[in-house]
Amino acid sequence: MHRFSVATGPAFTAPQVADVMAQITSEGTSAPISALSPSAVGLGLAPLTKDGVLKEVALRIAATGALDLGAVLDDLRAREALGSTGVGAGIAIPHARFHTISRPIGAFLRLARPVEFEAIDGAPVDLVFGLLTPMHCGNAHLQALARISRALRDPALAATLRAAPDALTLHSLVAPILDDGTAC
Repeated sequence: MHRFSVATGPAFTAPQVADVMAQITSEGTSAPISALSPSAVGLGLAPLTKDGVLKEVALRIAATGALDLGAVLDDLRAREALGSTGVGAGIAIPHARFHTISRPIGAFLRLARPVEFEAIDGAPVDLVFGLLTPMHCGNAHLQALARISRALRDPALAATLRAAPDALTLHSLVAPILDDGTAC
């Protein structure tokens, strides 16, 4: 058994320490590192606009991956400017490819009230699965988006997500979607 100690200070932020510890733990058990941290799941949030939703997604992804919040938000906004990531049935999958990460990072939000998202079916959004993937993972990025879309558009799963009592339950339901084949 290996013993590690990590000191926080100016060189490390708390999310960076958590990420290092997760990698150490994962390497020690041969388990994959989850692309969706429990802290990246938000429940009962009440942004009023699409941009507010993007900010919530960016905040969770940036904190989980120790990334620059402004850069994450800029990339999500730039992708959204190309066309809405609202896929219908109250679901949005804001996503971007990001230059400073080496593995996919996700966030999941269940909103307290649906938000207008210019979705393909015109319906407002209340389930949001955000995704950042490394720039070099083009094919894996598309495969992850397809997996997320297929899973969330299943009416039974969507109903279960909308009824889940807490963030931990939401995490247990959505993390496997992203962790099933997200390697680049």
